[in-house]
Amino acid sequence: MQLEEWSSTLIKEALQKVKESTQEEVITDFHVTTNSDTGEVCISDDNDEVLAKGAIDGFENKDDAEFRKIIGKAFRQTLSKMDSQHAFDALNIFRPFSFVMADEQQESVDDLFVVDSDTVMVSDELLKGLDDELNDFLNHLLESD
Repeated sequence: MQLEEWSSTLIKEALQKVKESTQEEVITDFHVTTNSDTGEVCISDDNDEVLAKGAIDGFENKDDAEFRKIIGKAFRQTLSKMDSQHAFDALNIFRPFSFVMADEQQESVDDLFVVDSDTVMVSDELLKGLDDELNDFLNHLLESD
């Protein structure tokens, strides 16, 4: 299995677990950690809950920095491709959120990809009376003709 295909499978597994979650916690980062001794890659959330985990053959006993670099490149390519295919649109989490390469202590080492949108969060106070105002505006426009 190619590295990009493998990383796509791992990311999709993590996203599926987030979609199925009944918790209403806010996720701001997906942490990607690597273990160069075993060739294992783990994706976890902000609370260190493991969302997906897998090992890729042929990468055991690599240098830590080299292994993170290889995995980071594959994840960047995969995440970019998934974003262009709107794979993150169905996620019910606030944007922006990011995928970060993290060390064993879950400290961010490198940003892999940021998922953002032009969504603006507005308060309920701002929305009060909006329907009436929009209806009045529409009626005014229709009467002008």
